[in-house]
Amino acid sequence: MIMAKRFALGLKDLPRAILLLAIVAWVLVPFYFLFAVAFSPDATQIYGISIPKNLTLENFSGIFSGYNAIWHPLFNSTIITVSTTLLALLIAVPAAYALSHLRHLKTGRGLYLSFFVLRGIPSVSLVLPFFLIFSKMHLLNTLQGLIIALTPLALPYCVWILRVTFDSIPREIEEAASVDGAGALQTFGKVVLPIAAPGIAAAGILSALFTYVDYMIVSTLAGPSTYTFPVYITGFQEDFVTHVGPLSAAALIGALPMLLLFGFSQGFMRRNMAAGIH
Repeated sequence: MIMAKRFALGLKDLPRAILLLAIVAWVLVPFYFLFAVAFSPDATQIYGISIPKNLTLENFSGIFSGYNAIWHPLFNSTIITVSTTLLALLIAVPAAYALSHLRHLKTGRGLYLSFFVLRGIPSVSLVLPFFLIFSKMHLLNTLQGLIIALTPLALPYCVWILRVTFDSIPREIEEAASVDGAGALQTFGKVVLPIAAPGIAAAGILSALFTYVDYMIVSTLAGPSTYTFPVYITGFQEDFVTHVGPLSAAALIGALPMLLLFGFSQGFMRRNMAAGIH
């Protein structure tokens, strides 16, 4: 009887297991081919899913040295991603805190929904205005200009997550701090912010993920000295040939920071996304 129940439970979970395996395969198979091409000699043909023969590191040696080295684009990506995330959080934290306190008013809900509208604007529609403005302000081909242009794209994500975070903090905590004599700024800085730290970290990580992979804004407003990693990897595509080996090697190196950041963020994201957006 017990075996029959276990068998029935196993059959019940079978569709879920098949779906999970299909999702895992859908994610991992492209990574396999990326690894296989990156570690295979040039002009090697890869058939099916098997361990490649004649593994080599020649594709990596080309991107670590020479005029097309990966270090400068990665450095630009790091500076732009970190600066954009910090600037977006600097604006989003007080904005989300204010929207949390106004969430029961029509004005507060309208302002909150406006961030959805802001993120709904396609990046391509912002390229020309940014280009015209930055050309007059001498911000083209500068890291400062890219940071200013990418901040509005990261800002809505930060506000969404942080508003939910501040909503989850009981108002009684702020009232208790006020009774103890703390002012509004003291309550916000010494009471609310420490409690909201996981949400702020989750918002910063999500903002960094979206900023790091942006191509449209950077490819238009940047120049050879300020190209980021997503623009850098397009350089392996020429008119009639694509250098797939170095391209795969560069993609692996460039994906490592985001994979580590994404893995580190899972605890923060799971805690905050469970609350939903309301």
